[in-house]
Amino acid sequence: MTTHTITDEDGRARRRERLLTIAITLAVVNTAYLAWRYVALHAGWVRPGTSICSWTEGIDCDKVLLTDEARAFYFPNALLGFGFWLGCLVWWEAGRRLGPRYRHHVLRTLAFWLAVAALLTVRFFWLLAHLEAFCPLCPWNHLLVYAALALAVLLWRHSRGLQPSPPQPAPLAPLAWLVVFCVSQFWLWLSLWMLARSAGRL
Repeated sequence: MTTHTITDEDGRARRRERLLTIAITLAVVNTAYLAWRYVALHAGWVRPGTSICSWTEGIDCDKVLLTDEARAFYFPNALLGFGFWLGCLVWWEAGRRLGPRYRHHVLRTLAFWLAVAALLTVRFFWLLAHLEAFCPLCPWNHLLVYAALALAVLLWRHSRGLQPSPPQPAPLAPLAWLVVFCVSQFWLWLSLWMLARSAGRL
């Protein structure tokens, strides 16, 4: 009976891992498109109202991306989201390949930053509610935060039961390199945007 229970729990954990990867990947794709669209609109590469989510006068991503609210925290919201989600994807996919000793730390850190992002969605939902136009792609990023957070917390709780007793300390270097990469790529996108803006390209 115990073996059967453990097998069921492991099976659920594997399904949740796949769902977490799917949720984060969808968010990366979504924010990548919105970030590219924001840059393309401000660089004059595309005409407003021609995006895949420009449906009507009141439902138009381009209108939203051209508002001041599209830069609620100085940087473009979509670019912040892309850097964040890409970092989450690298952290999760590379982190879980480091082995069982790191899984607990990887999931705990991922859950923490997803919780921070979930708090920020309150501000973003407020902005969406006060805009004249509606961006049909934007709310999905916030909903995916909640889904990814729930999955990460469930997986973290499951990983706590798999911790060796007594706990075996794992070398910090692999996690440190992951942190450096994830943080560096996040600031790389923002730095490129600032350079383009200061050069008059945007």
